[in-house]
Amino acid sequence: MNPQLKNLIELQAIDSQISELEHGKAAIPKQIESGKAGVKEQKKQLMEAESSLAQLQKERKGLEVDVIAENDHAAKTKVKLSSVKTNKEYSAILVEVDAVKQKILVLEDRELELMEILEEKEKELIPLKASCKEEEESFNVYKLKKEAEAERTEKELEVIRPRRSQAANSLEVKLLEHYTKIFKARDGVVVVPIQENICQGCLQQILPQQVIDVKCGEIIIYCEQCARILYWKETEEDAVPK
Repeated sequence: MNPQLKNLIELQAIDSQISELEHGKAAIPKQIESGKAGVKEQKKQLMEAESSLAQLQKERKGLEVDVIAENDHAAKTKVKLSSVKTNKEYSAILVEVDAVKQKILVLEDRELELMEILEEKEKELIPLKASCKEEEESFNVYKLKKEAEAERTEKELEVIRPRRSQAANSLEVKLLEHYTKIFKARDGVVVVPIQENICQGCLQQILPQQVIDVKCGEIIIYCEQCARILYWKETEEDAVPK
């Protein structure tokens, strides 16, 4: 095989590896943010539940104050009974006392209702808090794992990049210029094999004479459709003597 073609194949393999590693590393921050979003949603649900509970507790305390105030009102109203001088005043005070008693009953009924609701809400908070804690702990483990993966990937890249420079420097200037041009134009895929006389870059048919030349591997052959560099990748079938 032409040494330059061999170097081109090696450079493409290194670039493909670098691309895969960089792509994986670049995705890590988004993966972490996605995991964090799950934690935020759990915390939001917990905060909403706690806020709802706090509002109900506030309402219950308000009812307790109202009941005390109305009982005080009823007691003071009853005291007036001893000082009334007419039946009309007496009847009016009794009506007022009954109205206060009725109001107290309504307040106490609502207070009992709230006590039952609060009990249910407090029960609901227990699994929600546990779930929130579990989600956060799980995310922290996931985050550490992803950060370690990013660090490991960067170390791999630090090893590979010098190899990439070495492979690129081993190429003739014009070949490297062509490689760089096609690399930018074809999403980083420059050197491709042919299979069943088909360019694996653009999936177009290769002329029979070109296939023969590619198989020989003595000269650099370019796909006439996509300008990629072609090479013959021997399969197990090709390796079997006929």
